[in-house]
Formats: sequence, C-alpha cells, structure tokens
Amino acid sequence: MKWKLRIPMMLFIFELVSGIHQFYADMFIFKENNFLNSIQYLGALGIIFYILEKTGVHEKRVNFLIGIL
Repeated sequence: MKWKLRIPMMLFIFELVSGIHQFYADMFIFKENNFLNSIQYLGALGIIFYILEKTGVHEKRVNFLIGIL
C-alpha cells in the first residue's frame, strides 16, 4: 500500500519547527510578545509548506510503513 508524503511530512515539519522554536527561543525576532512569536512560528510553517508544494516533494508516493516511521 502506498500513500503520498503529504501527511507524514506535515507532521515532521510541525515537530521540527516547534522543537527549533522551543530550543532556540532567544534566537528569534519576537521574544517578549507571544502573539508576534506565534505569527513568526506560523509564518515559518507556511514558508516551508509553500516551498515543499512548489518543489513537488509532497507528491512522492512511499510505502505505508515508511510514512509511519
């Protein structure tokens, strides 16, 4: 059974960007304001998703077990 990489890549990107924002919290532009920090997080996710959609990485088909891992 094969499926597209869209869902596994989205989960991986959510975890990766969240981990980076938590681990390197002092590196980002908006530190004190939580609203602006959230906008920055969502902007980073949006840029990454846009790049992956334009390059066609999400359309690759992989085995179900590889997608789960």
